[in-house]
Amino acid sequence: MQGPEEKKRPGKHAAPPEQEAQDDVLRADADLYGDEADIPIRPRKKAPSGGKPGAKKGRKPAAKGKKGKKKKRASLAARLAALNAKPGFRKRRKMFEVVRSDDDARVGTILVFGRRLSLKLLIALAAAVVAVALVFMNNANIAVREESVAVVGLPDDLEDFQLLVISDLNGRRFGDEQSSLLRAINNLDYDALFFLGDMVGAGGDPEPFYELLDGLSTTNNVYFICGDSDPGPYVETPRNITGTLSQMVLEDWILGAIERGATYVDSPVCLTVGESDLWISPATLMNMEAGELLSTWQSQMEQEEEGVLAGLQTDYNALPITSYRQRIAQNFYNALSSMGEGDFFLALSHQPPSDDFIYASASHSSEDGRYLPEPELILAGHYCGGVWRLPVVGAFYIPDNSLDRNGWFPAQEDVEGLSTVGETQVYITGGLSTNADVPVMFFRLFNQPEISLLTLTATLPESMILEE
Repeated sequence: MQGPEEKKRPGKHAAPPEQEAQDDVLRADADLYGDEADIPIRPRKKAPSGGKPGAKKGRKPAAKGKKGKKKKRASLAARLAALNAKPGFRKRRKMFEVVRSDDDARVGTILVFGRRLSLKLLIALAAAVVAVALVFMNNANIAVREESVAVVGLPDDLEDFQLLVISDLNGRRFGDEQSSLLRAINNLDYDALFFLGDMVGAGGDPEPFYELLDGLSTTNNVYFICGDSDPGPYVETPRNITGTLSQMVLEDWILGAIERGATYVDSPVCLTVGESDLWISPATLMNMEAGELLSTWQSQMEQEEEGVLAGLQTDYNALPITSYRQRIAQNFYNALSSMGEGDFFLALSHQPPSDDFIYASASHSSEDGRYLPEPELILAGHYCGGVWRLPVVGAFYIPDNSLDRNGWFPAQEDVEGLSTVGETQVYITGGLSTNADVPVMFFRLFNQPEISLLTLTATLPESMILEE
């Protein structure tokens, strides 16, 4: 045995001291950069069993049977569970995810892009979106309402005469350059077209109305009147130009419509059909005495002419409009002497006249030629079908204080369609847009925009024939 002070000698296979120092350096480098044991060894791919030598190597066949699939799914689920268990791991959010309430296991909320929303709120929002879409589609589609108007003693030349009635465009567009509206109009056969006012509306933009006139297949027998929301009909200050009286006093949009072939009806106009005459007049003249009206404007015009000669600026500005009104009265007076007993009289009114107004017209005697005869038919608009309509109930309000309850819950025949007052029939078209008198109703609800095609006939319907 060796003593404690005796040093151990290196063995037979021990490395010399210089070699041990070099090994220490290599081990330090291995700790820093790793060694070959840390590098994964890529296994060699084995050729498929039964394959020929030198054949192209294929993929390793998948495990056969359900057992291999179950193991694969189980391993994938285990990995996902391990990832979810790691702290700080953020699970990918679903676009929509139903979250059940803890109390009664019913569906309580829904995660939308990671935000918790009440299911009731989501259903309400979806219903609102659907309602808006339906309202938009309803307001964009145009209905053609066709109806026959039976007239006792209708001249033979006017049998099946068709009147196309349009009202209350209010500057709206239906399609590019009114393409949708023009498609509906130009596909119809009609003999005369009547625009019953508020075609321009309070906005004052005449271009939508011009686009409609320019796109008509024909401008023959096209008539229009001014509505309560339209600008004018007269300018505030007459134009200082050299031209016709109409060019001096009428609003630009009226002159533009006249230039496009439409006839502005502010006094009686005669349309000859075969050997029969159809007289078209504004309803405002129905209860006016022609001689008295002419005398009033004639006297006013003479006074203003004297004022102009005296240098009065107010009379200078007022004289053109007074002269134009005197011309209307003169045309009115002349038309009465030209009307025959068998002629058909049609009155145009933007706002439907009251029953008292129509009965007053029937009380006048036309034998002395001072009043217009009682019209066979009055065409009107303005109400726009009540704008908002309720299922079953219909329109619940129209802006007319002359009606019972000041227009609340009116009789539906007072809102639109054909009705009879005395010997006169009144047709109210549903129109295309909304009523400016009720700004709250800025869209139509359960009320499709419409144009009306009326066919005149002497054949009475069965409901008007009395049983003997």
